[in-house]
Amino acid sequence: MRPLDDAPLRGGILIIGSLLWDPNGARVAWRAARLAPQGKRSVAAPVYYGRRSRSRGNTFTMTFDTSGSSGAAVVVPLASYAAQPQDVVSDAGALWKAEHPTAAADSLGAEWGCAASLFRPGVPNAWLEDWCRAFRARAPRPVSLVDDRGILQIEWPTPTDGRDLSFDFLLATATQGECTRPTPEVVADAWVDQDQGHEKYFFENVRNGIRTADDQMIWARMLERRPPWLARSAYATAQQMLASELKTGA
Repeated sequence: MRPLDDAPLRGGILIIGSLLWDPNGARVAWRAARLAPQGKRSVAAPVYYGRRSRSRGNTFTMTFDTSGSSGAAVVVPLASYAAQPQDVVSDAGALWKAEHPTAAADSLGAEWGCAASLFRPGVPNAWLEDWCRAFRARAPRPVSLVDDRGILQIEWPTPTDGRDLSFDFLLATATQGECTRPTPEVVADAWVDQDQGHEKYFFENVRNGIRTADDQMIWARMLERRPPWLARSAYATAQQMLASELKTGA
């Protein structure tokens, strides 16, 4: 149903990585202040491990996929409805600050990534226009898969439970992938060849339902190379999930 021009809009955050589970204080505070976690939903989304992160020991983090291969992400409702277009920009700013804590207060992007939005058809044009103006002023160099209006160039996510995703808009962070798409083996080797705990990113994503089509191949490479951290009890749940999927062909 098309919302009235002055009706508040319901928004959510489309999360494809550590924003959902990272215990960092700034992210914990953001989740507590801005999100309603009891309403989180699993959705299909085109994601892959495609960006090397210096802050994670040059291991790979997730980004949206230009090839459209399907994975799974999580949508978490915003705690408050957007009463006016500026509220969407405010929520996007808070999202970007949680993603990039050292960013300027009015920023929505950096060279390596930016906040982005998706609007459901029928949202009044005034909301889209306000978002576009703010994005162009605060994130002038969008990354791939985000156009110059700040719109994420993917389809509206499909819930895995088949029920409608009843949001008027979604916000997400999009990061710039590598020029050459890394193979699952290259992604796994980046984790295997470090001992600073950065493999947690993969296992926590699996445990929290943030998945890529390459997860089984990544895990198989880890099993082949047998790094010492593979035996850590903290990763047992995620590995049990991966093993169960392998047995059932999921």
